[in-house]
Amino acid sequence: MSGNPIPDKDASSFTTTLPQAQVFEGGRFLVEQGIKGDLAKLEQVAQSFENDPLTLRLLSTYLRRWYAGRLNGLESIPILFDQRPTGRALRRLLTAFEMKLAGASDMTLLYLLSLSDQPVPQLPMKLIFRSTFVERWLSRRDDYVRFLAPLGRLNEDHWHWVVENLRRLHLLEQPIPGHHDLLLVPERIRLYLREELRLKNPVAYKQGCTDLEKLFRENIVPLPTPESTVAVEKPKPVLWEMNELDAAQQQILALRCSLASLRQHSHDLHQYLLGMRTANLIAATQENNPTPA
Repeated sequence: MSGNPIPDKDASSFTTTLPQAQVFEGGRFLVEQGIKGDLAKLEQVAQSFENDPLTLRLLSTYLRRWYAGRLNGLESIPILFDQRPTGRALRRLLTAFEMKLAGASDMTLLYLLSLSDQPVPQLPMKLIFRSTFVERWLSRRDDYVRFLAPLGRLNEDHWHWVVENLRRLHLLEQPIPGHHDLLLVPERIRLYLREELRLKNPVAYKQGCTDLEKLFRENIVPLPTPESTVAVEKPKPVLWEMNELDAAQQQILALRCSLASLRQHSHDLHQYLLGMRTANLIAATQENNPTPA
């Protein structure tokens, strides 16, 4: 029997009845997400970000949060010249998020959660990392202490605000029904952040992995099952509206600027007082030891 296909008069009609794979319309998606611009331009933007649903969702969130949905925010997203074309659009966008959240507790929490492939319970996590923070702060004060410092300053309300903020930015998975205390970073995002932490801060990466291993060793984490997701649970009230988060973000940025100015002022004052003290000591020495005429 030859390998050639057997002619069939109905073959052409059969192929036309196969269901067509639905194409993701990135430009229309951006319009629906509230990004400003005509459809043709947004289609170009979507193509430049590989027309990837996750990447475009993050892009729309990024532009709405910091640029009121305007396309001029695209200029703030860095261009990467690495040798890995696959997934480059997502890496560009995540790099932009890293720049916006640099030094914030949001980024610290996100890095730590990216070290786990399974959902992390919030309370044991807080206890483990605060214990490590205090222990190392008293003993060595290394890079890991400096890395954890933003989390160490969070009270309970601020902790919930950070979690809610990361979920609204789509950097954290939405609450798991029946397991609202579990936190999980989407897979493609956590793989990127995990590698970034490993390269940028090996000490924090190594100790963070050790702490998470200890967490799962000492705690039984109830993973969601198909049965548990069937139960209908009354949704918890939203703690923060989007406009409240945006306003709080601006207030925090303003507070950081004020603190930086205050720190600089304190430094200048310290230098001034030190100079005055030195001048007084020199003058006193000259009075006590007059030079012979």
